[in-house]
Amino acid sequence: MATTATAATQANNAEQAQLEKRMLALQGDIKDLQSWLKKSQQKASKLNQELAKSERQISTLSKQMKKRQASLDKLRKYDQALQEQASQLQDSLFEQEVELAGHIRQQYQMQQRQQSGLLFSLTDASDASRMMAYFRYLHQAQAEQLASYRNSLESLSQVQQQQADNALTLQQELAQLQQQEDKLVKARKKQKNAVSKLNKQRQSKERKLTHSNAAKEQIQDLLEQLEIALKKAQLKSQGQPFAKRKGKLNWPLRGKVLNHFGKQQDNFPLSENGWLIKAKAGSSVQAVHDGQVVFANWLKGYGLLIIIDHGESYLTLYGQNQSLYKEVGDKVVAGELIANSGKTGGQQFEALYFSIRKAGQPQNPRHWLSR
Repeated sequence: MATTATAATQANNAEQAQLEKRMLALQGDIKDLQSWLKKSQQKASKLNQELAKSERQISTLSKQMKKRQASLDKLRKYDQALQEQASQLQDSLFEQEVELAGHIRQQYQMQQRQQSGLLFSLTDASDASRMMAYFRYLHQAQAEQLASYRNSLESLSQVQQQQADNALTLQQELAQLQQQEDKLVKARKKQKNAVSKLNKQRQSKERKLTHSNAAKEQIQDLLEQLEIALKKAQLKSQGQPFAKRKGKLNWPLRGKVLNHFGKQQDNFPLSENGWLIKAKAGSSVQAVHDGQVVFANWLKGYGLLIIIDHGESYLTLYGQNQSLYKEVGDKVVAGELIANSGKTGGQQFEALYFSIRKAGQPQNPRHWLSR
């Protein structure tokens, strides 16, 4: 029996080691893919490079600010807890002071009686014994009360020091958040200028078509290379298979669909292979199914783009985001926040580009997302 268990453990360890090896190979392939993309973008026009740089900076700053805001919220909650603790300690100190004053007053009265000789004028020896015992009790109670009072004072002092430290940290975090907000404003101005210049360049229909075709070719190359890397890795999908969720997937975000799938439109030149879902900039974008992030970067025409692998050659694409919260290699679950929507990539409409691919072939989201 032990031999069988040992063999099973060894087999499991070997399988895990093989999986880790394939994961490393996949990460290496994706890293090479990122290098290819970087070189490709370096060949792009200066305006596209400026746009990519400003939009990446916006994404990074938004991500940092989200973390800092969470840190600030945590610090504020901690400050509130410290205030409550300090208030309780102050109330306790007041009660202890009242009680201690009572003990001191009682002790004083006992001493006065002793000095006046009343204590020893008691005729019954047992009465005198009880009085002495009570005197000792008062003395002990007073000592214990004093010790408790000192402990409460020390605790209050520690809490007040923690409050001061927390207030300083909070002030520093707020200052850094303000610096990031200032940088974000500058980055958005650069983005706006780059988009404006690009739009002037693409005023003619012919130039728009050339630009959109170049962007489509680049994303097609990207998807083909990702498909090769994923097939080589032979990773098994986790949880329920993607195909079994057909017609039941949650939307990445709720909004009006602006385009028609499978039809090229002048207003939405890059969206024929997916949906353009209208949403205010900054809206939360969620993964539609469990999977692993295999791409998280800026891509010409699609802006800040996340691609999630769901296994069995299924990929979902989320583009035109203003900020990305996941990186290559991150595992995600259905409904998890992965990005905030926007209009990056030089697009004119605040919306999310969403696409489903099976072995590189576009799938109509209408057949996959819940009604």
